[in-house]
Amino acid sequence: MFRAAAGSVPAVTLRRRLLLVFAAYVLVALVGAVLVLRLVVMHDQAGVDDLRTELSLVIGGMVLATLAVTIAATILVRRSVTRPLDRIGSAVRDVRAGARHTSIPTTGPRELARLGADIERLRRQLNSEVLDALKAREAVEQSASVLLSLRSQLQPDLDALPNEWTATGQVEPAEGVVAGDCYDLVRMSASQLGLVVVDISGHGAVPGVLALRCRELLRAALRNGLDPGESVHWAYDQLDDLGDETFLSAFVAVADLATGGLRYANAGHPPPVLCASDVVVELPPTGPIVGPIDGQWQTAFTRLAAGDTLAVYTDGLIEVRRDDGEEFGVERLIEIVSRASSDEAEVVVKRALDDVTGFAPGRLRDDATIVLLCRGPRATRPAVRLQR
Repeated sequence: MFRAAAGSVPAVTLRRRLLLVFAAYVLVALVGAVLVLRLVVMHDQAGVDDLRTELSLVIGGMVLATLAVTIAATILVRRSVTRPLDRIGSAVRDVRAGARHTSIPTTGPRELARLGADIERLRRQLNSEVLDALKAREAVEQSASVLLSLRSQLQPDLDALPNEWTATGQVEPAEGVVAGDCYDLVRMSASQLGLVVVDISGHGAVPGVLALRCRELLRAALRNGLDPGESVHWAYDQLDDLGDETFLSAFVAVADLATGGLRYANAGHPPPVLCASDVVVELPPTGPIVGPIDGQWQTAFTRLAAGDTLAVYTDGLIEVRRDDGEEFGVERLIEIVSRASSDEAEVVVKRALDDVTGFAPGRLRDDATIVLLCRGPRATRPAVRLQR
């Protein structure tokens, strides 16, 4: 007789073994019945006492045979059913208790061996999924630390400004904690403040890395004395790996804190608004959006008088929509900025973002950024006329 290979399913099934036990009981009954009938026929004419004695012997033999079959069936069931089930159950309890590498036995009758093999496959699959989940969690933890570090890098650290000037900004990511928008406010000298706002197509970690790179390039260009328009062109030359589907808009400016003069370049960015005491002026693009096609970016000039506020924003701020399709719009932003009772940039930025999130509650569809540069003290009369 050949033995089954290790780990293979045994040939003799539990059903066959139980059928053998049943057949043994039937055989004992049939043999007993035949013997009884034969004794009755043979002793038809004999005495009653001899028949009673022989019948007692036959019945006793049947009882003993039945008892032997029962004992054999009990041993068979114990070896074929109870012990395999105990081994499988013990292994399952060990796995449930934390011993995930405990193998499930696949011995015993074919049915129980198949059950053990199925549980073993399930155990291995669960172990694989647990390992994948562990790796995914570790990847998330690693990514989270990287993203938090990236987010901190994207937040500018501005030195104190002269008393009449305040400047601040805020980015609201559409996904996670890192946005494809970023801004920079950097003191270039005692009297000069650099302002940069960048909006990368898309949102998330990958555009966030590119936004940080663009910001650093533009900052370096301004620190090296390039005009805003030249700074955009120089940064474009360094970004030779944008690809055919990546675009960015940028607003780059240098403010003279002594005179209020503002030199700026707008590379396809939504027009910032300069809110004065009686008029609002938009600063239109001075060159195309930055992308795979080369372009030229000019430097323009304007001035911030006392009480004026410059608001630079990305399209994700003004394109926030309600369920009915109505946009927040630049007019609402102008009203918030021009009618603000405070001349502190931080207060006005918070008010603007509160109004945006209140206008269309829920998750933003695109990154939203606003940066304000305020020169106080604020005029008492709000701006009411938009000059394009």
